Amino acid sequence: MQDRKMIHWATLTTFLLTIPVMTLAQQSNDLLPEGDGKELVSASCVGCHSLQTSVSRGRSKEDWEKTVNDMVTRGAQILTVDAKIIIDYLAGNFPVGYRPPPEQRILVFVDRQGDVKPLRAPIRAYNRPRLSPDGQQVAVEISSGKEDIWIYDIPTDEMRRLTFDGSNRSATWSADGRYVLFGSDRHQQVPQADRNFRVDHEAYRKRADGSGEAERLTFGELNHGPQRYTPDGKTLSFYEIHPETGRDIWMLPLEGDRKPWLFLKTPHLEGGIAFSADGKWMAHSARETGGGFEIVVRAFPESTPMYQITPDGGVEVIWTSAGKEILYRQEDKRMVVEVTTSPTLKFGVPRVLFEGKFVRSPGSRANWDASADGQRFLLMKKVE
Repeated sequence: MQDRKMIHWATLTTFLLTIPVMTLAQQSNDLLPEGDGKELVSASCVGCHSLQTSVSRGRSKEDWEKTVNDMVTRGAQILTVDAKIIIDYLAGNFPVGYRPPPEQRILVFVDRQGDVKPLRAPIRAYNRPRLSPDGQQVAVEISSGKEDIWIYDIPTDEMRRLTFDGSNRSATWSADGRYVLFGSDRHQQVPQADRNFRVDHEAYRKRADGSGEAERLTFGELNHGPQRYTPDGKTLSFYEIHPETGRDIWMLPLEGDRKPWLFLKTPHLEGGIAFSADGKWMAHSARETGGGFEIVVRAFPESTPMYQITPDGGVEVIWTSAGKEILYRQEDKRMVVEVTTSPTLKFGVPRVLFEGKFVRSPGSRANWDASADGQRFLLMKKVE
């Protein structure tokens, strides 16, 4: 099973590396060491993930050569002389065993005017924080040698570790707050040091109080990870990473026979999702036109009709629990769109809610969260 997933991942890697994205090349220069080939790598090796993700694991020169050659085979405009420079640069700066030091961050609340209030949580390498349904706790991924899910209690400042086995990423809460879901590679039958999350991971859940064992929710040859619960808590949306179509959206009923069903599979990459409060609509980021990401809204569970609500790009979508606003990121701006779903679906004009230098998602899924009433927002700031 794991060998087949490795084949799928190798194919998907080249698929991702050939997709153009908005301004990611502009973000990459600070991540690359100086040297002959830096500018070529910055211009040529940025896909749907940031360059930080692309070079997060070192490779041998032979593997870098294979990756670059695959890019060329699939249409990347790289001259032969430039390919050699790129391969030498990557192999020299990101060899086997390379692992970049995790960026240190703080958790902050931001109000609708853009005023920032740091939480008292310690400085850590945080990623993808999620507020519990009651707004009193934060489930967050922390990188320290490997990735694990921790829970920070806002009233008491208690920080406790939830996961221990394997690498565990991208936490999300169940609708009732009893469970925390996450992607994990703990099922890989190899020593921890030899595991690779991107090659083989599945969706799990564990009780938020730490009791009991983690329960595996998804199975299959391809990789899967949790996204969001439907508002009634009866269905979990999860992604499947496909070597030809990228990230597709599936649903897992948590009652009955728990047979997964496909919600959306297109030739384009589907990103992070968010449900309306009444559960009749789902927003997600997508490359419906093959260009940059836009935010679209689809009927649920039918998937059609579909409406694009962003005119100039957008990622990291959130639909407030109150159901009256869709939020998303556009560069450093946090945007808001007023929305009503009854008796018919209607959208307002996107406007800037606030703007600031906060940690961005390395892809399209939300790296921030909103309180249930939509009055404050949980983000991260880099520690300089």
